[in-house]
Amino acid sequence: MDYENTAKKILQRVGGKDNVINLVHCMTRLRFTLKDESIVDDEAVKKTKGVMGIMKKGGQYQIIIGNDVGNVFNELNKLGNFSNEVKEVPAKSNEKKNIFTMLMDTISGIMAPVIPAIIGAAMIKVLLTLLPMIGVLSTNGQTYQLLSVIGDGAFFFMPVLIAISASKKFGTNMYYAASIALIMLHPNLITLMNTAHDAGQTVKFLKYIPVTYASYSYSVIPIILAVYSLRYVERFVDKITPVVTKNFLKPMLVVLIEAPIALIILGPLGAICGNGLSTVVYAIHDKLGFIAIGLVAGVYPFVVMAGMHHAFTPIKLGMIATTGYENFICIGELCSNMAQGAASLAVALRSKNKDFKQIAGSSAFSALFAGITEPVLYGVTLRLKRPMLGACIGGAVGGLVGGFFQMKCFGIATLIIGFEDIVDEDDDLDFVEESNAQLLDNEISITSPVEGKVIPLTEVKDPTFSQEILGKGAAIIPEKGVVYAPFDGKVDAVFETGHALGLVSEDGVELLVHVGIDTVNLKGKHFTPKKKSGDTMKKGDILLEFDIDKIKADGYDVTTPIIISNTEQFAKVKACEDKVVTKESKLLSVQ
Repeated sequence: MDYENTAKKILQRVGGKDNVINLVHCMTRLRFTLKDESIVDDEAVKKTKGVMGIMKKGGQYQIIIGNDVGNVFNELNKLGNFSNEVKEVPAKSNEKKNIFTMLMDTISGIMAPVIPAIIGAAMIKVLLTLLPMIGVLSTNGQTYQLLSVIGDGAFFFMPVLIAISASKKFGTNMYYAASIALIMLHPNLITLMNTAHDAGQTVKFLKYIPVTYASYSYSVIPIILAVYSLRYVERFVDKITPVVTKNFLKPMLVVLIEAPIALIILGPLGAICGNGLSTVVYAIHDKLGFIAIGLVAGVYPFVVMAGMHHAFTPIKLGMIATTGYENFICIGELCSNMAQGAASLAVALRSKNKDFKQIAGSSAFSALFAGITEPVLYGVTLRLKRPMLGACIGGAVGGLVGGFFQMKCFGIATLIIGFEDIVDEDDDLDFVEESNAQLLDNEISITSPVEGKVIPLTEVKDPTFSQEILGKGAAIIPEKGVVYAPFDGKVDAVFETGHALGLVSEDGVELLVHVGIDTVNLKGKHFTPKKKSGDTMKKGDILLEFDIDKIKADGYDVTTPIIISNTEQFAKVKACEDKVVTKESKLLSVQ
């Protein structure tokens, strides 16, 4: 990719550098804050070489680049010298935002740049689980201890990573934010708090102000709150300090004011909530029995987000030491972790984005093998929201089942769950849904449902098809206005406007026949369906008739994409090499 040329075209098509307020990027996307999004040529941006797609969300104009995003970002900065700190953009008065959605988007946006470090550390922890099991590495050796430090570093010092990311999100000074995180993780502070806690005492600031006992390593929410408040502290200090003293007085006052706020007010909120939560959940268990395990499993991802899951560790260990087992929190955690991992694995299998497929796959691996769900939570399910809901429901159901059958945990360790690994698109095997398909060893030929000239999908003048977002296939410029059944099976769906059909073969192949581009705007004119949803069909049956000349006369392209909509369920999908096809010709093959 010519990064410089791509950057120039992107900048031109988003309205030029004068239309850019600021520019940041995450793992795969350029994130513009623009003065006026209405002047942006969306289609031109999408068609720019190197651009995989666009998304408008949270006041940002996001351009999906992929792994090369950093290089394009650097070239854009050379062209415009843009601010790389996120500025607040007033929301439009008619824009409605759900508070929960805003919170999830904020946390997800902050965590996105941190994901590579978390995934790297998580995979090292997976190795630390697997290598001793196969006898390659001793848990008593120094190599194991060093690898343990390497694998745990990103998690233990996660508040520092999050502080850096949050500073960009909230528009605060990155180094102030990192300094606050380092203060919260300073060894002397940890020692001071632990010593006082073990002695049953409370640390006091200025002799009278109590500092609640808390551990901030591995946590997320406390540092986000601290960095959010930091921007207001910065503004306040900036107003009260004379210009001549700003170089030395302002930094001192910012840290001197913000650190106590973080340590005394915002940071302990997580610990207070955690202690209260521990008391509440066991009280709930006493009242609700196995139902409580399902509730814990369902809400556990949010407990992890708050960094409160570590509050349960001493309770679990104490319960195991006293009774020999723990039958509540551990079971809920296990079910939640498995559900998060399964959700991420499902995303890896279904996603059409190769980069995101890799992220979801590795995240699922760490969750299922090592019980580390942060990469899944912040990199996959929280970002997509629906998988998050599915994981919560799945965890809750698993918890109910585990509780009903009285599962017990006799020790806290990583549980290895076997599952089939994710394979590449070029491999000979792939996963399939049991509901409507099976892995096919033999090739299945699909005859053409339309007669005419065959062209590659890439030549279709619609990015949804040309980019194979819906799946692989081919396209036909029809010479006859008839759609035939390409195989024996069922008409799964006939769109109300009649311009598209969803077909399912007896072998589980799902085929989408979309007559024309944007022909949905015809609202059914010139289309005459011969079958309805749910009807069975035999190969060669007439399913739909359409008037080619009238469609063209109304100004519409009659090019007809033929898509295998469940492409991900097959190892290979191949289009024929014929230039012209009839209803008897082979158009596609799947294996």
